[in-house]
Amino acid sequence: MKRLTLFLLVLIGVSIVAFAQIDRDMPQWVTHLPSANPQKHFYYRVTMGEGLSYDKAYANAFAKAIMEAKWKLGVRVNMSDDIAALEGQVSSAIDVQDQNMTIPINKVCDWWEVTTRGLYRLYVLWQIADDGRYEPRFEDFTNCN
Repeated sequence: MKRLTLFLLVLIGVSIVAFAQIDRDMPQWVTHLPSANPQKHFYYRVTMGEGLSYDKAYANAFAKAIMEAKWKLGVRVNMSDDIAALEGQVSSAIDVQDQNMTIPINKVCDWWEVTTRGLYRLYVLWQIADDGRYEPRFEDFTNCN
């Protein structure tokens, strides 16, 4: 009887997680980045963050976007130290300034799910400036679904 009860509880738990994911298919931009016009001086990037809340997952994804942008621009990056520091400083500002460098970044879309471990997994689509010398001309993006 105990085995049957345990089996039913596990089955119910798996069913709840499965039903929670119905109609939550990942949007196409998570795996297939849109292309940006190189004359507009930005590129698209998706970062994934996880956390115990949406805000923690967002801070993690945002910090990863900044760290990857800095690395791409040739700035020496220590991911383990700087991610934690950036997560603590996440704000709604579009420009992130770090040691006399400005990285224009624009959040375009986000999509999240709750993992079987109860963590929020958040994917964020960003438009990130190619280079600090040119002002990017971010485009409207309407295909978030």
